[in-house]
Amino acid sequence: MYESTDKYQFTDEGQQTDNTEISLSSILAVIGLRKKLIISVTLVISFLAILNIYQLVPRYTATNKILIGINSAKVVDIEEVLKGNSSGDSAVIGEMEVIKSRELAHKIIEHLHLDQYEEFNPKPKKPGFLGQLNPKNLVPDKWKESFGTQPIDTRSESEKQEMHLTNLTNTFLGKLTLTQVKKSQVIDIAFEANDPKLASKIANEVADQYIIGQLQAKFDATKKATDWLNDQLGDLKQKLENSEHAVENYRKIHNLVEVSKGTVVSQQQLSEVNSQLIIARAQRAEAEAKYQQVQAITRSGQDIDSVAEVLNSGLISSLRSQEAEVQRRYSEMLVEYGTRHPKMIQMQAELADIKAKIGSEVKKIAAGLRHSLDVALAREGSLTSSLNQMEAKTAGNSQAEVALRALEREATANKVLFETFLGRFKETASTQGIEQADARVISYAEVPLSASFPKKNLMITVSILGALFFALVLAFVLEMLNPGIRSPEQVSQLFNLTTLGIVPKTANIKIPVLEYVLEKPQSSLAEALNTLRISLSLMNPDSDVKSILVSSAVPNEGKSTLASLLSRHTAAAGKKVVLIDADLRRPTIAKLFNIDKKNLGLTDLLMDHTLSLEDVLVNDSATGMKILTRGHSAFLNPSDLFASQRMKALIKQLKQQFDLVIIDSAPIMAVPDSRILAGLCDKTLFVVNWDATPKKVVASALHILNRDSHNNVAGIVLQKVDLEQYGRYGYGESGYYYSYYRYKQYYTS
Repeated sequence: MYESTDKYQFTDEGQQTDNTEISLSSILAVIGLRKKLIISVTLVISFLAILNIYQLVPRYTATNKILIGINSAKVVDIEEVLKGNSSGDSAVIGEMEVIKSRELAHKIIEHLHLDQYEEFNPKPKKPGFLGQLNPKNLVPDKWKESFGTQPIDTRSESEKQEMHLTNLTNTFLGKLTLTQVKKSQVIDIAFEANDPKLASKIANEVADQYIIGQLQAKFDATKKATDWLNDQLGDLKQKLENSEHAVENYRKIHNLVEVSKGTVVSQQQLSEVNSQLIIARAQRAEAEAKYQQVQAITRSGQDIDSVAEVLNSGLISSLRSQEAEVQRRYSEMLVEYGTRHPKMIQMQAELADIKAKIGSEVKKIAAGLRHSLDVALAREGSLTSSLNQMEAKTAGNSQAEVALRALEREATANKVLFETFLGRFKETASTQGIEQADARVISYAEVPLSASFPKKNLMITVSILGALFFALVLAFVLEMLNPGIRSPEQVSQLFNLTTLGIVPKTANIKIPVLEYVLEKPQSSLAEALNTLRISLSLMNPDSDVKSILVSSAVPNEGKSTLASLLSRHTAAAGKKVVLIDADLRRPTIAKLFNIDKKNLGLTDLLMDHTLSLEDVLVNDSATGMKILTRGHSAFLNPSDLFASQRMKALIKQLKQQFDLVIIDSAPIMAVPDSRILAGLCDKTLFVVNWDATPKKVVASALHILNRDSHNNVAGIVLQKVDLEQYGRYGYGESGYYYSYYRYKQYYTS
């Protein structure tokens, strides 16, 4: 049913806001509506992609693995010459750069003769048929050079060869890929080529040449070290001989005879006398100390027996023992005999004799100490005199000895350096021919059985998915760019109006559409007109709708055809109907009904008061309806003509004589005629071309129409609807044409 247009939601510019939400059903509806486009675009792009994929030249990738950083066996200690830190990520990255070096690439290109393969050295293609027709190819090169259109090649033959090698190397390195296996010192060497056998051969050759290069580098380093050491040894040997001769000559000149290593005769003698003097002084000090001890004990009146020489004397010890034995016997016999007994007197004499011998021996020891002191003093004096003489003699040779020490140090340094270089030379010479590489191949590349490029299945799948995605995006972009209206739901959401009918398109009808609606009363077109008539009859339960204005926003919406069909269909149902052509600028009713242009019409009736209604009405022989064409009378302004009292009276008279008055008017956005006529009619039927008229144009026209005609718009009729698409794609969920393809058998077309 019709709803008040007070609920319209227009912007300040008079445009109704589109507050529709995107839902899954709307997305599926768009996909369904654009199904043919999506399928066509997907098939075309997929076909072109697949055709291109199968035209691609297959490429094969062969991969081998090498291990970096092997600890080679050390035969001799020559790490300074051949040592290389081949462990760690930094070392692996460095070796990868060596493998990718242009020098190694040059060796492989030369060894395998890669310049003979077309993929590395493509031959210039001859121009095709169209290229031969190019005028530029018909002009000789000399003429082009003379005119300056072709640059002159001034490169020499060597420069051309160098450029050729550069291009070969760039192509080679572009096909070589190196990858470090994570957390290891293993490098994957992958090479891509059109021939699988060539790919495997080159990948293995890269590894072999790299290892050979390592061995060659070590051999060269060893050889250079050996040659350099050999050269240095000759110079060092000569320097050593010269320095040793200088030492010997200097000794002879200054009479510095060496008795031992680093010591001359005078130095040795001086050292020996000095040592003897030190010993003599120690002996003299000892003898003097002993003698002074004896003198001190003698002067003090103490017993000299405590002197060490006395204590150490064997004779005195024997006498002391005899004295002790006699003293013991004397003590034993004293009790028995007494002091005056002859034995006792004899024993006293014996004790006195022993003590006298001991005293004599002590004096001899004291005299001996004095003699020893005198000898020590004399020896010390003699050695001191000799030392002074020697020091005076060697003082003159000290400057010569200093120079001799300098010459000896230089000779020693030359000897050490010579021996060091000689040992290193022996080590390097012994290592020649036993060098080991710091890398080895752990997996040689096999001939690949399948191409690494193109991955046809994957690429075809991606191409199809990409084509489908592009087609979907294109469909939604076209949907976003499409401003048309397709369903009653959109009419309700956008304009808050009811869709009174959905009129199918009549492009495929072979007979005139006005005859078709009568001959096919059970067709989809007739059923749509029935729906429209019923909607109009049920619009106002209190009073019948007697006059209807049929209008649209812009031309070519099908409003005149709809007005004619509705009039004829209503008249065929037994109603008294009159159809008025009020589109004074572009009248079409007379043409649709084949009415003679000479007949009088609406303008004649309004301008000539002498004419009556019966003078201008034309009868439709098929249905008995009446038709009021445009007419021939001239007028100044159609709006003034429609706003006249004569027009109001005419509408009132027609409503009294007929059951339904249908007026075909001009488009609302083009001229203001329809705004005036809408105020004279009970209801306005707004026609919209399905999926064609922009929403903003419809909103603007409705805004103008409702503003000037006090909201008498009955609803919207969707004209020229493709029922197949409309029903199949879900646009009729609440209407009569939902799933049209399922029940179209109910229609007879």
